[in-house]
Order: sequence, then structure tokens, then C-alpha cells
Amino acid sequence: MFALALVSKGVYAFYHDMKSATLFLAGSLLIPCHSALAWSGPGHELIAAEAFRELSPGLKTKVTDILMAHPDYARWTNSFQPGGLDLPTFIFMRSATWPDEIRRTTGPNSIYDHPNWHYVDWALRPPNFPLGTEPSPTNNVIYGIEQLEKTLSDSNAVPELKAASLSWLIHLVGDVHQPLHCSSLFNDTYPEGDRGGNEFYVKPADRVVRLHSIWDGLLGTRIHPQTQFNDAVRIDAQYSRSSLPELTKDTTPKSWSLESRQLAIDKGYLGGKLNGSTSSETAPPLPEGYTTTAKEVAEKQAALAGYRLADEIRQYVK
Repeated sequence: MFALALVSKGVYAFYHDMKSATLFLAGSLLIPCHSALAWSGPGHELIAAEAFRELSPGLKTKVTDILMAHPDYARWTNSFQPGGLDLPTFIFMRSATWPDEIRRTTGPNSIYDHPNWHYVDWALRPPNFPLGTEPSPTNNVIYGIEQLEKTLSDSNAVPELKAASLSWLIHLVGDVHQPLHCSSLFNDTYPEGDRGGNEFYVKPADRVVRLHSIWDGLLGTRIHPQTQFNDAVRIDAQYSRSSLPELTKDTTPKSWSLESRQLAIDKGYLGGKLNGSTSSETAPPLPEGYTTTAKEVAEKQAALAGYRLADEIRQYVK
């Protein structure tokens, strides 16, 4: 069971007060291995919007009541601007980014952070990509989701803890659907692994970025809640529940992570044939059409994440 942490105003401002397009992809080159954010803030809010739209009116009221006990609820409501989304939708979407905002914080609240809950480094070893043992089975995204499920279904959990747990669940169901948060490439170039693409440099157009950063930004790089809500409506229309057999085939956090691992193999690293570099100075260009295909994968993953998050809430929010 985990404790609570407050989020700094500075990080919130980074996400929500920018007036021009973000330099997220370029800026993430400076981020140490595996401290990069899984999906950008817009991606997490988009997935949250998808899930919230799936909930019944009664369950929407229930999760809204739970989040009212969140330590940042008052600040979230103060940032709400009427005229588009209603407040409950905005709060639910806003809560999706909180676990990234408190990540690796310092001070008295640092003990409440769980930086390793955001990913699981399933090894990718070409050419056959054998499945090894689960990395860090008591400190990864699979474990994290399981702990949150227990807390949310515990009728004796204190309200503030339950609110923080809901925020974390909204976030981690998104994380586990980001393919490069469920993989790490091991080969002659990366004998210790490429840390989920954080050490794998490529060059789309004339910029040099980490492969991980490309995938993080596929669902958007600038937060505008109404835009994320509209994108959620569009993606759900494109990917109905009935069109996604994965929803009945893969029904556990571990199976979701393995689904993402396979996408990392097939679409992230192109079966081990994608060229990358350990140095930004020698980064090779991405193949033509790579980012177009990757965006299609990301949007389908967002649809799966939204539906699965709604199902998690139906099952565990009592």
C-alpha cells in the first residue's frame, strides 16, 4: 500500500500553462534512462477521457466523489475553466497525469513516489526474441496495477489513499499500453539493454531524438483537455469494443504488458531490423512511414487502454 505525494506547481505549469507547442521530444533527450514519461500528458488525458465516457452516470458520480479526497483536488478545480468539458470529466482527465508529476520528487513527499511502477523491461533479444522471466516482479507496472486494484476494492481504505490509488490506476493502465514501456532491447550494441528505447537514438527528419520519446508523443504533445476529449471520441468511433478481440483475449495486466512487448518487437524495433545509435551524433534516419504506422498503433493502444480502464473501474471501484 502506498502513501500520497503532493505535486509541485512548477511541473503542473509545464503541462498545463504552455502557450505554444511544446519541445517535449527534443527536450526528452536530456532525460535520464527510464525517467522519460510514458505517453505524454495529452496521451494520458486522452485515455482517461475514453474511459470516463464508458462509465455509467452512477459510476461517474462515484469516481468523482472518490477524487474529491485527492490532495490536489482543490488545485485542479481552481484550474478548471467552464465553457467546454464539465468539471467531473476535467477532474478525471486531470488526475491521469499526477503520477508523472510527482515522479522523482525530492523532499518529505518523495517516499510516496513509485518511479518503477511506470514500466516493465521485458527483454527483447533478436532474432528470436525468447520470453524470459518477468523483470522486477514486485516493483513494476504489473505489480503496481495489482496493488491499486487491492486498495480500490478495500472498503476500509482511507479516502485520500483511495483517491490517490484511482489517479495511479488511471495513469498506469495507460503506461502499460505504451510498447516501449514494456520492453528493452538487448543485442551487441546494447548488452545491458537500451532502457526502453531511451538509449536508442534515431533521426526523424533533421532532428535527433530517443526512440522512446517518439512513442511517448504519438498521442499528442500539448495539453488542451477539449482536444484530448475530441480525440478520444474520434478514436473510440474508429475502434469499437467489438472490433478489438484483444479485449477478450488479454484480460490481465501481465497479458497487456506482453501484448505491448510484441508490438515493441514488431512495430517499435521492426523485428530487430530498425537501425539506431547509442550516440546522438551518429543517429540514423528513421525508415519512411515509420511514425505514420507507429501513430496508428498508438491510437489502437489508446482505445484498448480506455476500454480496459473502464472495466477496471467497474470491477474494483466499489
